[in-house]
Amino acid sequence: MTLLAHACSTESAMGEVQDLIDRFYSGVPIGQRALEAAIREALAQGPTTALDAGCGMDAPLTRKFGGQVRTVGIDLCRDLPRDLPVVTGDLSKLPFRDGAFSLIFSRSVFEHLTDPDQVMDEFHRVLRPSGTCVILTPNRFDYSSIVAALTPHWFHDWFVRKVYESAAYDTFPTLYRANTPGFFRAVVKRKNTWRIRRISGVRHYPANLAFSRLLFRVGILYDSVIARAGLTALQPSLLVVLERVGN
Repeated sequence: MTLLAHACSTESAMGEVQDLIDRFYSGVPIGQRALEAAIREALAQGPTTALDAGCGMDAPLTRKFGGQVRTVGIDLCRDLPRDLPVVTGDLSKLPFRDGAFSLIFSRSVFEHLTDPDQVMDEFHRVLRPSGTCVILTPNRFDYSSIVAALTPHWFHDWFVRKVYESAAYDTFPTLYRANTPGFFRAVVKRKNTWRIRRISGVRHYPANLAFSRLLFRVGILYDSVIARAGLTALQPSLLVVLERVGN
């Protein structure tokens, strides 16, 4: 899954730089690892039902955590796994009853939302009181996100298919209306229906530079520098953990 465009597939052709990933990121809690750690932490609190919001065509997180908690996946993709409890639907109009879930997790979805406030309202509606919402999304101020915001959607589609060489990718337009810590803090302050447990920057290897080993190394250096400097505002992704408040 790239930071330029969300895809309904999670596999990517990183073979040319896999040795660099193994060398520099083997012990780093990058985006996927950080998200899964946050989900496991939430599971330790004993939720009984979970929603994978934006599960993707392969629904890997629905599959991964479905054995630990009853998990339902939802995505705009129509070609979803038939062996999993997944449905095609819009996050701004969730087809679930009030308080249906005690945990919601979402990966690389919020950069595509046209009305993120409505989505947050829907998350609040279907989440039980004191339930947990875990969101991993590209940081608006990461260089990949800046490029994505400044380029047309056809370029995202071409780039993903060119670099990742997969016909399975189905890219969605990127809007970046909910990809800063300020957005989530504003939601909490304005609606008074959420409590912030955590907002942090998350590192990731420079996947969008994988077509060039030289550029990939430059990206690794940049990532290392901003991580050592503690520049959360510039790190590739944001990990947001919220608690639902109210009845």
